[in-house]
Parts: sequence; structure tokens; C-alpha cells
Amino acid sequence: MNLLYLLILFPFIGYLLFCCINKNNYLSINLINFFIIGLSIVTIIIITIYYSNNTVIMKQTLWKLLLPKVTLTYSLYLDQLSLVMSWLTIGIGSLINVYSLWYMNKKDGYSRFFAYINLFITSMLIVILADNLFFMFFGWELVSFCSYLLIGFYYRVDNNYYSAMKSFIMNRFSDIFLMIAIFLIYYEFNSLNFNDIDNNLNYYHNKTILSLITYMITIGIIGKSAQFPLYSWLKDAMVGPTPVSALIHSTTMVTIGIYLVIRIHKIFILTPTTLLFMQCIGVITIIIASLSALLQNNIKKILAYSTVSQISYMLITLSIGAWNASLYYLIIHAFCKSLLFLSAGVLINVFNEQHIFKLSSIKKLPIIPYIGFLIGGSSLSAFPIITAGFYSKSNILNHILTNNNYYLLCIMIFSTIITTMYIFRVILTLYNKVSVEFRILNNFNIYRDIPIIILIILATAIGAIIVSHRINIIDYDNSINHILLELVFIIINIISLIISIIIWHNRILLINNNYYYLRIKYLLLYGLDQLYKNTIVKFYYLITSQLRSDPLVKLINFVIFMLKYTSSIVLYTETNVLHWYINSILIGLVAILSIYIIV
Repeated sequence: MNLLYLLILFPFIGYLLFCCINKNNYLSINLINFFIIGLSIVTIIIITIYYSNNTVIMKQTLWKLLLPKVTLTYSLYLDQLSLVMSWLTIGIGSLINVYSLWYMNKKDGYSRFFAYINLFITSMLIVILADNLFFMFFGWELVSFCSYLLIGFYYRVDNNYYSAMKSFIMNRFSDIFLMIAIFLIYYEFNSLNFNDIDNNLNYYHNKTILSLITYMITIGIIGKSAQFPLYSWLKDAMVGPTPVSALIHSTTMVTIGIYLVIRIHKIFILTPTTLLFMQCIGVITIIIASLSALLQNNIKKILAYSTVSQISYMLITLSIGAWNASLYYLIIHAFCKSLLFLSAGVLINVFNEQHIFKLSSIKKLPIIPYIGFLIGGSSLSAFPIITAGFYSKSNILNHILTNNNYYLLCIMIFSTIITTMYIFRVILTLYNKVSVEFRILNNFNIYRDIPIIILIILATAIGAIIVSHRINIIDYDNSINHILLELVFIIINIISLIISIIIWHNRILLINNNYYYLRIKYLLLYGLDQLYKNTIVKFYYLITSQLRSDPLVKLINFVIFMLKYTSSIVLYTETNVLHWYINSILIGLVAILSIYIIV
């Protein structure tokens, strides 16, 4: 059953078709989209059935690159982890694709948008299914390239171009460390294959090299996963279309760092100091991002900071060795965050506005996106019993309590309270008027509303049951401590919700003009970017200004100047007069013949 390559091939074929098709042929684009989605879903269903019946790991070698001293393989590998992540990528990606048929309808770059999306999904599947670090790194870099294309999709706006470049450069910086880790792994294990690495861990290895490897990997993933101090690119990435934001924040870009750590977690088990380092990064990021989301007014940037803090949850969970709990939280977060972005995207697309206080003045709002945002926000804030987020977060808190890490427990509870406050700040600001007349805008749109309805179901307890039953991922604990923790967690959630309603519904905290509030807000939202500008960027400009005086640079600039000057002179010969061109050719022939005769 060698069908693994089809999971990557189908979206790649979609990318090629969308690149070749006429950009105004909307019917053909829609048909191809549904055809690719259908083939991908059918393929993964067949693979899942085969995998479930045989319970064996599936492998498939595509080709090999033979070098003098090393053989690089391009092979695919399917186990429970990669199967779950493939389902998540294809499932959420398909829903976003369908939603985009409504969102991008009759807009510029229609076919180009779907080409980029399909290439994005292709690159993510390469990362998930690759059986070695070399092949995985190829997909890793392709993910960054696709994110650059999608963030800068509206490239005619200068700010969008700068945001795309910012994300690309910051991710390249962290990728340098991941490359170093890959070289060190090959040096230590003489292989880049994941199975070989796991099997060789039973033998003696240099602890210093292993620690250096895990440190490099940790630094390498904080760029992709938008953690401190490389998180500021994610809020600027919101300039792309909203379906792109939903895809980046749920199943692709920001989650592949978490996936990589889970994939090679056995190395991290042997290096506890790195796990402590990872925990510190997660704690710092979760505090900064949660408070930043509370102070932000742009709905997409609020959700961006929310993603940063939720990824920190996963990073902290990894740092205590709860690999399954982190994966479970990743899946539930994908449901919630894609639901929130798609619901917010309806308001943004219809009203062409992202500021929450300007959106609050609109009296007629769509009902299905409202329900979607309410359910997604409630699940993100872990509303008790009925939402999937409650079960994933309580599972994490249970693992922290089991490790007797009480300071970490307090930080996570504090972050949950702040999450409730900033997400219900958005909900109660947008839907603050009791007399609002809810209606479905433009009637019921199947492309827009069906994906939201499916995600609403997945973001509730139904989704939590489906995920936990299918992959058996929750570590159930019926101890008294766990039951008490859940009761305390429920009480804290309800109290924080009541406080949020009191504050935001009645608008008690009107401190926008307070001097200290404005300073703190500027520091949290723009302080890190300003620090980079005053240090790294200025240093770069200083170096380049010094290089301008280099003689070699002057010589190169002179050559460039001469080429431009010559081309400007040659342009004058373009007169569009036929007899002038004929005379020029004759003069040239006479000159060439004269030189030939004389010589």
C-alpha cells in the first residue's frame, strides 16, 4: 500500500494547475479545487483504514541521492504521529480552501492564491511525512517560502512586502541554528533518519554534544513557532488574507516546531537542562503575549498574540515531558484558532474593517460567524465541560500538578485568566448591544458557512471526544488531586468569565489616556521591534555604509552605471520607423565588411 506519495502529489498537482490556468476562469479553478480536495481526503481515508487494520508503520522511498561519502534519501514514513498531523493538515486545509472560495471570490490573484495555498499544504506534508532530517528540512524551508508568498500576497502595498520580508528574515535566522543541529546529529549518529537516531540513543553518546544539539533545535524552532525573542513577525503577518492567517496559525507554520520536538523527543529526555531552557522561553513568551493581546485593538493581531501564547502552552508542556498532552493541545488549538480566524474573516471581508471598536458600531452582524467566534473563543479560554479547550488545558494542568511544579501551575492559570479576558473583550465589544438584529449576510453561503459549522462542532466537547477516542491521547487520572484541580479550574474559569463580562460589557476599564498605560502598551506591542531597529538594523546600516567606500564596491557601481548609461543611449534607437531600422542594418553591414577588408 504505497499511497503515501499521493498525499504530497495531489496538492502539488493542484499548485501546478492553478499556476497554468487562466486567472479569470473561476469555474475551472473551483472545480480543480474540489477535485484536489476530494482526492486528498479519499487517499488519507484509504491510508488510515489500511494503517488501522495492519497497525504497521508504512515506509516509502521516493529516490536516493548518492554522494561520495553519504547517501541522502527522500523517503516517507507514516506512524500514528504523522497520521494524526496529516489528517489535521489535510482536514483543516480543505476547510480553509472551501472557505476561500467565498472569501477570495472575484478578487485579484484568485488562481495565484490557491496555487500558494496548495504549495503550502504540500510543503507541510513533506515535513510531516519525511523519515529523515534532510528531507524534512527541505519541507521546512519550503514552508517559510510559502509563508513569505502568502503574507505578501497583496504585494502592491509596501507595508505588506516589508512584513513578508520580516517573517522570512527572522525565520532564516533561527533556521541557521537548526542547520547546525542537523550537522551535529549527523556527526554524532552518522545518520539523519529518525528511527536510526532513536535506536542509537541506547548507546553511549557525548552528553555535551547532545545538549548542544537540543539547544540548537530549541533556538531553531522559536522562529517558526513565534516564541521570545522572535515572535514579533507573527503579528505583522496579519497583512495577508484572513484564510492564510487561519492556515498559518492552526496547522502549518507555527506548529511544525512543536511537531519536530515531539518527533525527536527521546534526545530531549537525555538533556534536562535544555527542557528547562525551553520552559523559560515558554514562560516569558506566555506572559508577554497574553498581556499584549489584552492591549491590542486589531482583531487579527489579538488572535496572533493569542497564537503566540497558546504555542507557549505547548512548549511548556513539552518541557515537562508531556508529549501526548502537547500534541492533544495542538490539535484542539488548531480547531479553535481556525474557527476564530474564519469567523473574524467574515466581518473583515464584509465590512472591510479590523479595528474591534469600529466593528462594534455595526448594527447588523452575521449570526453563524458570531456563534463560531463565541464557541471558538470559549474553547480557547477553556470554558468548562462543553468546550474542547477545557479538556486539553485541564490535561496539561494535571501533568504539571503531577510534576509538583506549582509555580508553573500558577503561571498557566494566570495565563488562562488573561486569555478569557482578552477573548471576551473582543466578543463583548463586537456584540455589546442587546438590541442588535442578527441576520445571515447575503443569505446562507455554503462555501462560507459549512467550514465554520464543522469547526464549531470540533471546537466543542464533541471534538475533544472524537480526538481522544480516535488516537487515545489523554492520560486519564481519577485521583483526588486531579478531581480537585478540575473543580478549582472550573471555578477559576467561571469567575474570570464573570469578571470579564462585568468589565467589558460595562466598559469599566477606560484607561486609554493614562500615561503609564500608554507606556506599557507601547513597550509590549512595539518595544521589541524598536530594540531590533536600534541595535541590529542600525548596525547593519553602519556596516553597509562602510562597505560603500570599498574600492571594489566602487568599481562594481561604476560598471553598473556604465551599463545603465549605455542602455539609455541604445533606447534612443527605438523609433518604430521601419526605414530607420533598415538603414541601421545596412550601415552595420557596411562597417563590418569594411573592417574585415582592412584587417
